[in-house]
Amino acid sequence: MLKRRFYDFFKILNNALRKKIIHCKQNQFTSIKTLKNNNENKMPKQVEMIVSLKVPDTTAITALQTLQKIGFSRIKNAGRSDYYLFSIDGDEEKFKSKICKVDILVNANKHSYTFSIQKDNAVKILVKNINGEESGLLSTLKNRLGFEEIKKVDKGTLWSLNIDADEKESKKIAENAAKELLVNENYQEYRVI
Repeated sequence: MLKRRFYDFFKILNNALRKKIIHCKQNQFTSIKTLKNNNENKMPKQVEMIVSLKVPDTTAITALQTLQKIGFSRIKNAGRSDYYLFSIDGDEEKFKSKICKVDILVNANKHSYTFSIQKDNAVKILVKNINGEESGLLSTLKNRLGFEEIKKVDKGTLWSLNIDADEKESKKIAENAAKELLVNENYQEYRVI
């Protein structure tokens, strides 16, 4: 959350500098906080949605078995979810109540969803395509399903690994597992959460 606020702050600052909104008057700049407040309503809001299978995920099971066979015996469980990050204008709660009913994202018969990444003991790895152009999904949501408030959508895979180690070592093991199996570094990028 704090990283996102810093990102938003620097994005606003960068836009302000580009548009020359910040005026210099006797070597004093106008308050960045004032600029942020003026642009706060204009900036798109970020909504995360994590979609998981209700039934056992055979891909996650196969990934776990493969990781254990190639030497990652300390990984005790693996889970996989679809991760969406929407940039929207408008009411966040209204958007959430509508987007969770879109069956191309959430099939009520086989999926569960949440709007935040669960805080638990598992190490999370977010994998996204480097050129993660989700224009097809964005076009479908905007043009066919009427989600005009969506400005941008990012999609990824969220891996959740339960590792028998302390937090620091778990992250190191997860990083190695990502490089060995979960990520194709030719066209994907990842970050350990």
